[in-house]
Amino acid sequence: MLHALRCYLLLVGAQARAQMQYRFNFFAQVFSMIATYMGQFIALSWLTDRFGSISGWKLEEVILFYALAILAWGFAVSLFFHLVSFEDQIREGLFDRALVRPLNPFVQLLAGQSPIAGTGQLVFSIAAFLWATGRAGVVWTPLKLLYLLGVAVGSALILGAALVTVSALGFFTRRTYTFYWSLVFPARQLVHYPLNIYSQVVQWLLTVGLPFAFINYYPAHVLLDRAADLPWPLLAYLTPLVGVVAFAAAYGLWCLGLRSYVGAGS
Repeated sequence: MLHALRCYLLLVGAQARAQMQYRFNFFAQVFSMIATYMGQFIALSWLTDRFGSISGWKLEEVILFYALAILAWGFAVSLFFHLVSFEDQIREGLFDRALVRPLNPFVQLLAGQSPIAGTGQLVFSIAAFLWATGRAGVVWTPLKLLYLLGVAVGSALILGAALVTVSALGFFTRRTYTFYWSLVFPARQLVHYPLNIYSQVVQWLLTVGLPFAFINYYPAHVLLDRAADLPWPLLAYLTPLVGVVAFAAAYGLWCLGLRSYVGAGS
């Protein structure tokens, strides 16, 4: 385990150094991501200002949902987003190289991207989060800070589990882009808004099917001291557990797919 972790850190460090050889490209990408999310921020602000609130949630509270979702996505992009293109590695036979190296193929796959890839998302999300919590009057305590850390880890694992599952399906279907753009991306966009604006079916899907509601909707209730407003207040504290369970299940599916992998034949 320690050997795999050490190899992973060495590999992602090499990826980061390689990316920083093109500094202008890196900073241009960071700026473009910040500009993109700033546009979404302005749209949310306009929408909330237009109607006063969204299903009882004020502007700063809606931005808090958004910031928590982008924060988790920043970590997920840094660690897992390249898994979306796993079908390219299968089709071109590049993944076969991982099978003849003395290191877990999953670790090699995870190490295929620079850990600074999500810098733009992280910079914007932290700024938006600090603005939203300040405007919403969140009262910070040591327990809330510890809870926030658990939510950050659990949320990244939930999104990571979705992307690992997408890559695992590539073993069986030779397709990963389709699953991401038709399933994961739309679900991720939905949680930019309060869950209670959707139908019961959508709420159930985002809690049980793709548990993205644990990324921001349920944790926001704790940060805003509104956990008692939930039908089941316990849900607000389950993000770390949901993240671990989801990631373990996704990794199990990935290992199952690996055992059935026979190459693309090209």
